[in-house]
Amino acid sequence: MHPLRILSLSLLLAWCQPAAAAAPAMCADACRQRIAEARVFEGQGNYQEALERYRLAAKADPQASVPLSLSAALLYKLSTKVAPDQAGALRDRARALATGAAALAPDDPIAQEALRLLDDDGPSPLRAVAPQAASLLAEAEAFFVQRKLRHALDKYEAVMKLDPQFSGAWVGAGDCHFLWQEWPQAEALFRRATEIEPRNSQAWRFLADTLLAQGKRDAAVSSLLSAISADPSQRPNWSKLADLRAAAGTPLARLGLRRGVRVTQGADGKFTVGIDEDLAKQQETPDYAIRVALGVVEANLRTQDTAGAKSAFQVERDAWAQALKIAGELKASTGTGVSDPALQRMQAFAGDGQLEPAILLLLFRQSYRPALEAWVAANPGGVAAFIDRYGLRP
Repeated sequence: MHPLRILSLSLLLAWCQPAAAAAPAMCADACRQRIAEARVFEGQGNYQEALERYRLAAKADPQASVPLSLSAALLYKLSTKVAPDQAGALRDRARALATGAAALAPDDPIAQEALRLLDDDGPSPLRAVAPQAASLLAEAEAFFVQRKLRHALDKYEAVMKLDPQFSGAWVGAGDCHFLWQEWPQAEALFRRATEIEPRNSQAWRFLADTLLAQGKRDAAVSSLLSAISADPSQRPNWSKLADLRAAAGTPLARLGLRRGVRVTQGADGKFTVGIDEDLAKQQETPDYAIRVALGVVEANLRTQDTAGAKSAFQVERDAWAQALKIAGELKASTGTGVSDPALQRMQAFAGDGQLEPAILLLLFRQSYRPALEAWVAANPGGVAAFIDRYGLRP
């Protein structure tokens, strides 16, 4: 039985259907039943009832992450469809649920995806389906959720004919063959999706699954590295690579960086630095000081850049560089350095001249994409080399 996988739906807002029978194994019988009911209500657009069923699923199995992560995913989706003054509360609820799910199961891919979208600040790199094929895609996804795979495949193939450059339809069709264990057909479709849109990280990851099913481990590793190059923020890519490397005796440790500071711009155009509430209790520590420095430097850089000459990545890189320099000077003067292992790693990256790829690969946001693609083009094999050098994942 293959591992939990994320189904590709339009615009990255289609939520993570557990393929085959993998998901039910993640919670007790009553939990599975409530999740199945929730999925039906969600498919009907009855979101309130869906959320209630997810709540009951979580109550039935408090140690299961899936009810929480699916609730978070649904709330995030809803936050994209409401007025801005309503979106904030939905996003806060989604973040709390996704964080809770991740605490129960750090590798829960649905929770990872929800947190990624909540933290990210840029659009998907993939093109949307053509309007004339949108209704067919919706039908395909509905059939897939119900495991009516023959009907789903027919609809996906119809989308492929109407909009052959929409890679998501090829991924959906490939997933049908994958569930039928028709590996060559699935491989061909996933591979075609990567050719149509090389940035489709999910297509690369599903291709890796199919290659593994055929015993092609080295090719699967290569495909996962391509998935990471396409979108380093998609945590399931890293989780799958970590599993393969652990089996080979070269495990990946988690960086586990908590930035802990956010810079927001008010209606008056001024920038405000906010520290996470629990971290604000750690004042007078080097860890707190470096986070404050990171936020203040970022705010200053954004304030000074009135012409918008700096990219989002340049601001982040320069903010880290200056904050890490301040931390180094603080240690030199007081003898006390940061204690957070992730912050120590960031210091090491800067000392090695590897701060740029560290941010691009381990702290990626979609707004960094131009810098990522420039770095990947200038450093063939750079992703694998960085991972081999540090043995880290986000």
